[in-house]
Amino acid sequence: MKSMKWWLAALACCLGIPAAMGEALLTQGSNEIGVSGQLDLSGVAGTEFDVQGKYAYFFWDRASMGARASFGNNDWWSYFGFGLTAEYNFPMPEGYQPLFGTDMVPLFLGTAIDYRHVNLDEGSDALVFGLEAGSKFFLTDSTALVLSMVAELGTEDIYYDKDEPTDKNLMFQLGLRFYF
Repeated sequence: MKSMKWWLAALACCLGIPAAMGEALLTQGSNEIGVSGQLDLSGVAGTEFDVQGKYAYFFWDRASMGARASFGNNDWWSYFGFGLTAEYNFPMPEGYQPLFGTDMVPLFLGTAIDYRHVNLDEGSDALVFGLEAGSKFFLTDSTALVLSMVAELGTEDIYYDKDEPTDKNLMFQLGLRFYF
């Protein structure tokens, strides 16, 4: 709960940043770097963190493909993974002005395929297929706050849900994306 308060405080600070009206860099030839994660100093199994990084290139306006890497650890399990990702960003309706920031993507849809090595009770390797849907709030023309829901399906039981091993995972994600 304590880490949730920090996320909400960071979100409130980001939303209060004033920015001039403009247009986001979601055009062909742009690059994207994304960072998302979680840090919980008092998790069920000790200090828990989960970090994901992403690089993508816009081959077409609003459509990108790229690579991603992830790492997570606590006192009970750890994992690392890497894979490929693709994403499409839907435009706002004509004439819409965002309430804050420079632009907004009301909906983006993404897909990914990853290799994951997980150390739970014993080491496991799995392919993970992921779907992501969310919104991007551009604080500046080149920086966006991202809120999304991620669904993952693994070829092995690499997740735990209510102390039961499972091959499915559903989570909310908060992150930042940088465009250049």
